[in-house]
Amino acid sequence: MSLNRRRFLQLSAAGVAALPTLGYAKEHDARDVSLKVVHSKGGKITKTPYTGHVNGVAKLPSWDGATTSESVPGSMRMFRGNLAGTYYGSGKLSENLKLVWKFRMSDFATTLGDKPVTWGGTGWTGQTLKYGDYIYSGSVGGHFHCWEAMTGKLVWVFAADRMFKGSPALYKNRIYVPNVDNHIRCLDASDGKVLWDWSSWADNDSSPRILDGMLYIGGEDGDLKCFDAETGKLLWKESYGRGEGEEPGSEGIECSLAIADNIAYFGHLEGNVRAYHLKDRKLLWKTPKLGLDIDASPLVIGDKLYIGIEEGKSTFYCLDRATGKTLWGKTVGGGVWGSPAKFEKNVIVGGNSGKLYCFDATTGEEVWTYKIGHGTWYSPQVVDGKVMFGSYGKYYEMLDAASGKSILKLDIADRSHSGAAIEDGHIWVGGGAGYMYCFGP
Repeated sequence: MSLNRRRFLQLSAAGVAALPTLGYAKEHDARDVSLKVVHSKGGKITKTPYTGHVNGVAKLPSWDGATTSESVPGSMRMFRGNLAGTYYGSGKLSENLKLVWKFRMSDFATTLGDKPVTWGGTGWTGQTLKYGDYIYSGSVGGHFHCWEAMTGKLVWVFAADRMFKGSPALYKNRIYVPNVDNHIRCLDASDGKVLWDWSSWADNDSSPRILDGMLYIGGEDGDLKCFDAETGKLLWKESYGRGEGEEPGSEGIECSLAIADNIAYFGHLEGNVRAYHLKDRKLLWKTPKLGLDIDASPLVIGDKLYIGIEEGKSTFYCLDRATGKTLWGKTVGGGVWGSPAKFEKNVIVGGNSGKLYCFDATTGEEVWTYKIGHGTWYSPQVVDGKVMFGSYGKYYEMLDAASGKSILKLDIADRSHSGAAIEDGHIWVGGGAGYMYCFGP
């Protein structure tokens, strides 16, 4: 069994030396709150990974009445923040962030083909959530965690059968989280207990979107699905096939939906983008094949849709939201794995060849580029006029969103492709070194 080339090609594509560090968190700045870790081995997830820990209960606020999983200031509730993909966090961000705490999560040691491999930390897209006084994140070690946001104290941990990669969503004090063990689970956000559990025969990497009590999600089975969020009952599905993928690798619908006006927009392995009306149960349009493999999630801004593609003549597109017609396309080096971000009249997206790009959202004109020096699958987040992102390098970075100039680099020891919770002047983000980090002023 060979590794999927789109998964492991160009991991540090540019091969460019890392840029000078403008600032970073050193080991002695941190309060290490890790318990003794028992790492999973032999292809089985350790059910009790932290010696001495006993699951507790998070004291959550009452639900605010929202009928979606969309975030509000102070509370990051889903991947890309809201259904359009335009919320990335809130609050003022210091340009001299320091490491407040870090927590060492368990690793998962197994084999890929006949070769040993160890997975650690958080994966792609791996969004960290914040709700009340707590943060939540899954790990590729196979565990989903709830921590006290300001102290890093572990409140509870849930063990699945394989790694958590795709991002969770929060709704009515419940966590909805997909897993590579083919399950979608609904967990009580206060104690981690399973409220419902649904399984298919293929990986679930796509992240849930909840609107009017319905949970919408894609999957590597190629199906667009609708569940009752309360009960977990599968209400309907539309099948679009798995496509001609490589083993092991992405198949079907691995991106997360963007939703506007009850229309879901999503890409597919085969390189098409679709618009599907969720209430009318009707496919509105499908683009011609734009290239190969769309795992990045779309961004909706007004009457336009922005989406990246992994391989093609153009790898970043602006589409007419009503028709799917291409308005402009750009070549982003190495292809696009991460989802784009909105900043004022621009869109910002990362490339796997080691650059971050800022384009005029209307014309596609290049505003600035920033040389990272390493490929990135991170979906950039813009908060307080600053762009935050990770890459295959060891730094979590801050740029000025208007100019693309570097402000700060935080040393997290390894890659990060995982979405951060950026709220109240703090950043909670995981990475490949095995840790969840909290940075603050």
